[in-house]
Amino acid sequence: MSAQAPDPLATGSSPQGSWTEGVSASAGSCQRLAPVSGRYEGEMTGPNPGRYLLDLRVDIDPRYPNSPVLDRISGDLYQLFRFRWPFGGRPLSWRIYRESWIVESPLVQWSACQVEVTGRVRYYKGNHPITELHLVIPWRTAQPIGPAEVTFREVGGSSAAFKCDKRSNAFRELRLEVDVCASVNAPPILPAYDTHAHPVRPHDLPQRTLTIEEAYREAGVEVTIEPQHSLIDDSAAEFASWTPAELHDAMEQHFSQIRGGWPKWNLWCLLASTFEDPLVGGIMFDASATYGGAGRAPERQGCAIFRQHPWFAALTAGDAPATAQAEAQRKYLDTLVHEMGHAFNFLHSWNKGRPDALSWMNYDWRYDNRNGPESYWSNFRFRFDDEELLHLRHGDRAAVIMGGDPWASGGHLEAPVGALSELQGEAPVELLLRSKGYFQFMEPVAVELRIKNIADLPLELDTQLAPEFGGVVLYIRRPDGRVLEYAPVMCQLATPKLEVLQPEGRSVEGEDRRSQNVLLSFGADGYYFDEPGEYLVRAMYQGPGDLLIPSNILRVRLGQPFSQEEERLAQDYYSYETGLALYLQGSPSPFLQKGRDTLRAVNERFPQTPLGAQLSLILAQGLARPFFRVQEGALVKAQEADPKTALELTAQALAQHKRDETTFPNLTYHALRRTRANLLAQVGEVEEAKKELNTLVRYLKGRGVNPPVLEEIQQYARTLGATA
Repeated sequence: MSAQAPDPLATGSSPQGSWTEGVSASAGSCQRLAPVSGRYEGEMTGPNPGRYLLDLRVDIDPRYPNSPVLDRISGDLYQLFRFRWPFGGRPLSWRIYRESWIVESPLVQWSACQVEVTGRVRYYKGNHPITELHLVIPWRTAQPIGPAEVTFREVGGSSAAFKCDKRSNAFRELRLEVDVCASVNAPPILPAYDTHAHPVRPHDLPQRTLTIEEAYREAGVEVTIEPQHSLIDDSAAEFASWTPAELHDAMEQHFSQIRGGWPKWNLWCLLASTFEDPLVGGIMFDASATYGGAGRAPERQGCAIFRQHPWFAALTAGDAPATAQAEAQRKYLDTLVHEMGHAFNFLHSWNKGRPDALSWMNYDWRYDNRNGPESYWSNFRFRFDDEELLHLRHGDRAAVIMGGDPWASGGHLEAPVGALSELQGEAPVELLLRSKGYFQFMEPVAVELRIKNIADLPLELDTQLAPEFGGVVLYIRRPDGRVLEYAPVMCQLATPKLEVLQPEGRSVEGEDRRSQNVLLSFGADGYYFDEPGEYLVRAMYQGPGDLLIPSNILRVRLGQPFSQEEERLAQDYYSYETGLALYLQGSPSPFLQKGRDTLRAVNERFPQTPLGAQLSLILAQGLARPFFRVQEGALVKAQEADPKTALELTAQALAQHKRDETTFPNLTYHALRRTRANLLAQVGEVEEAKKELNTLVRYLKGRGVNPPVLEEIQQYARTLGATA
């Protein structure tokens, strides 16, 4: 904690008190009418005047009600450049960001007309001599605060001085661009929530109306929402829901700031209808192929909210009960602030080992497994927790700003639960990782995650195991020894897929477990499996409440290239365009044309191999449904579904599996046969589709697959026949 003498001019003596603008206190000739805290900016005054610029953040007294004081000083240093033409003309100037720093335990001394702050500087990157900060901020009656005089003194070395004018009571600034689909173009376009509108709330919660701007103002960010927005006509025939590929493509076309230099404090949000997974209510996606895409800057540029999700049904229902409307308004605000939080590089609360955090980054249903969501809302004060506020206000600029460091690359002084966590004692749940032990060079690496109830009583668990939903974190140790946390390209906020798993051995076999396939080849950091050798994979499952379960350690080997030709193809294959096309299931977006062409080239070169079979299935899935793009403000069908070509690709994959049954594990084989059945039904071959499913049932039964899975396939086949 910082040492801080009392502020004689503050309206409250507590560092967490409220500053009320317009209420002043007198001390001699000085009268301060505003907080000292906020953002300052100014140039170097010595030893090289004008060579550098300092963006200074002071956080030592209350700025607004409901906005905690964190007792930190931080800043970003920029180098200034100026150019004057030798024969006249407009002079040019620019600046280049250099580094960020923080003072974590400042000594704060208030007096009648100024505040003096001293403390040790910690730089986020690089090696620096021990450096002390000396900061003086004066004020006079009826005059603006400042300017702040800042001096950096290196122990046994030189010093640098800056004079900074106050710019804002906020610490950061963000411009938000919101576009709207015609299907959801109805008020309220943006959320506004009276904190007393719903009866379930903390008893002492201050009443105010929270908007995106106000929620982030309290957090320390001044959000400016662009007044104009594009209206996207999404009434195209056959269009039912958005895919990640279509969201990425829409952002490339409609985000006015997508071009130009990144990183920058800009964010795009689309208010859309429905996601392909109807449980998803919001998503932060990160897929900009034109300028680097996932794994290469920029990242964390866009999010989407799906207004037709049941969470928001009462938003436009005028006859809905007041409590239902309040709940929808609250959830709408919560979802938008949450997804924007991911764009600021926030992980979920439980991913940071804080499942009981009362934060915008938690889920209401995860907070308290005993008492449900009401326990969360009866305690939640509509804010980020203190560690998140430290990251947001005072974190390394590159880790916070959109287009900076990769998503999930770390918050301020935070780290997820480690990959080496051990489970000691008896747990009620088992998390199992399994896959093929060997993958051909360039072959997409997928693993099965299986969650199983091993307790004596039924358990209600979230069975959505894809890492995009945040409940499972995976760690990968590469052949060179580095341990990476797998970060998916997107983050999805969804209704939990809660299922009751029965006790092991006390129910129909299979009702005690659920499994899901996860493709790990490519994510936000690029390719995770791109070097021959042995990899170790481990997962952590965060269930409701404080249920944290580590998995077994899975060994996976990636083979050597067979030939020089394969090595040459790998140069194009292990690129971000190809990786993103792989992740987005062969997306037909023109922005990913090069990557999709590479997938096809590799598939055609190695048709009778596991690599070719895997790519056949992925490319077929990209052709199984039409692809919609925004053109001249309206969604249009840019590509028809091509079931004939998709069937040819799946036949190629099926032929390889018949030659070598190790090509596909059960879950992938299931996906292959199910895809073929859907394609056959699509072209009117319903009886052939049912035969595919019957063959699938016989095959899986012979491999010991549990009866509930087989029954689900048979039920699907009956439904398929009924709808034909």
